[in-house]
Amino acid sequence: MGLAEIFRSKGLSMANCGFLKLNAIFPVMLGLAHATVAFWCKSDVSASVVAAMPGDEAKVPLFVAAFMPLWSIILSIVALQALAAVAPNGYESQRGRAQKAPGEIERAGNPGWIERVQSAQYNNWESTIGMICSFYVATELKLSAPLFAKLATLFFWCRIVYPIPYALDVDMMRTQIWLTGLPAEQRSCPLVLALLRPSRRHPGPTRRRDSSRPVLPGPSRPTDPSPPTDPSPPNIHV
Repeated sequence: MGLAEIFRSKGLSMANCGFLKLNAIFPVMLGLAHATVAFWCKSDVSASVVAAMPGDEAKVPLFVAAFMPLWSIILSIVALQALAAVAPNGYESQRGRAQKAPGEIERAGNPGWIERVQSAQYNNWESTIGMICSFYVATELKLSAPLFAKLATLFFWCRIVYPIPYALDVDMMRTQIWLTGLPAEQRSCPLVLALLRPSRRHPGPTRRRDSSRPVLPGPSRPTDPSPPTDPSPPNIHV
């Protein structure tokens, strides 16, 4: 019995998941993902892991953003090399996309883990798109460097570990890792608060007059030569 079968025999699977089971399990998994991210940000372990990442703290998000496309390419190469090794015709370069299309790898009699690694590559590209958007907004909003680095590091390791349970077909563990990486990515982008919070208007800078420049007299207003009139009625003596 494989690892996936053991998990399914214990009910720890979302395979063939009905409506009631899905809506009973999913909120618990979301809460667990939220608690994991909150614990990570507050723990001393996160600071140690951030310190072990390449570069200093401020450059950790840049490293993660640069590495994620490379990680997708590595996963694609793993699937390609596996097909070249076990497929009857090897890797069919003339129809590479069709050979690796969803469902085609297993349908051709190849091991299922190859298709799942290929699917993990697709998922990583999708997560990378959301990560870049979130990291950009976090940079523009000047999210604090320690928090930004911790969230980026957690997202990084979730994406590194994610293909392992995917390849082993342990679907619930795979989904839990994906859910944990998702709030780590989105928390680095306080997008909703940033867009809904009204901006504070600051008065513009006051212009100071240069005291060294002479003050030129402005145009004088024309004066009325007629004397002012007394609005009160004149005194009449009889």
